[in-house]
Amino acid sequence: MKGKYVCPRCNILYCSLPCYQSEVHVNCSEAFYQDCVMEDLKSQDTDPVAERKMAEIFKRLQQTEDDDENNLDSDDDDSMPDLHERMRNVNLDDADSVWEKLTPAERQEFEEMLQSGDASELVAPWEPWWLYRKKKVLVEEMETEYPDYRVNCPKIKNNVPSFHQISKTAPSPCVKFNILNLIGAYCYTSRFFNGEHHSMPAEACSTFVSLSGNLSLNHTYDSAVIAVEAVAHEAVNCTWISGSNESVNCMKEDVQCILTGPEDINCTFYLLAALSDMYQLMTEAKRSKCSDADAVKKTGEFSKKFSDQSSVSLVQKDKLKLYTKKLEYYLSWSQAFGSEICCLTLHI
Repeated sequence: MKGKYVCPRCNILYCSLPCYQSEVHVNCSEAFYQDCVMEDLKSQDTDPVAERKMAEIFKRLQQTEDDDENNLDSDDDDSMPDLHERMRNVNLDDADSVWEKLTPAERQEFEEMLQSGDASELVAPWEPWWLYRKKKVLVEEMETEYPDYRVNCPKIKNNVPSFHQISKTAPSPCVKFNILNLIGAYCYTSRFFNGEHHSMPAEACSTFVSLSGNLSLNHTYDSAVIAVEAVAHEAVNCTWISGSNESVNCMKEDVQCILTGPEDINCTFYLLAALSDMYQLMTEAKRSKCSDADAVKKTGEFSKKFSDQSSVSLVQKDKLKLYTKKLEYYLSWSQAFGSEICCLTLHI
């Protein structure tokens, strides 16, 4: 039978909807989600957990698709305008507007993708920069090239005042343990957002602050074990994080990697890079409109459907300013006394 229609992505002829729904067009259908919803994940008031899952799924799909910008007509009714026409003049930054244009079948497929346990298989796990450790060699040839870990790490903040400029008194012994509390919260948050924490700085900062008792409650710690275990406790008991034993153990291993550093002669590098990344994240969150107390709340069907009343409350800008000041203090301390942390071995 001569084909009635042409798939807009692969140009294969098909004669009917069942024909179009065959495995030949499976890869084409994934492009629909990539093209129409990727940018919508930045919606201010959706649950950050759902946002993170969707962002990871679509990012993986994007890697498997080509750069063709044509959209797919995935309609279950031949008389329905194709997706390209339905999305014409729609603000793709507005998830509710996009959701309204989808067919019931498209909505159902999208929800099934999020709810299915198989969806996690579409997510490429992020490999943290702090896992790299330069191999020791007895004789290093001049022409041998080694990966430059400085390129893959966050840029270290270099305009931090020296410690004696910001403090005239000797630092408290608990400072190094308070910093460990922040490092644990940072490692967990970075993996929680699969390395995409800077794409949602307000939500990531709220997660980070929620996990760090030193920031959220100004708690101080008198040992490395207590400081890191406090992060584990928050991760497991937070209703919208629901940390597992696996994720908590991973966080502890990550903290040890940061304390170890990329090499012995530069053991504080990862510590300074992590604190600098926290500072940058806080700075981005302050600039984000999501941090405004009077931010407009979404009331559309998509926002209601994918929101969660137990989700994290965003940190207000006045508190973010205080947190950046504390981070600046910790950066200054680490530049002067960072070796006191990096010589620690966690036994947790």
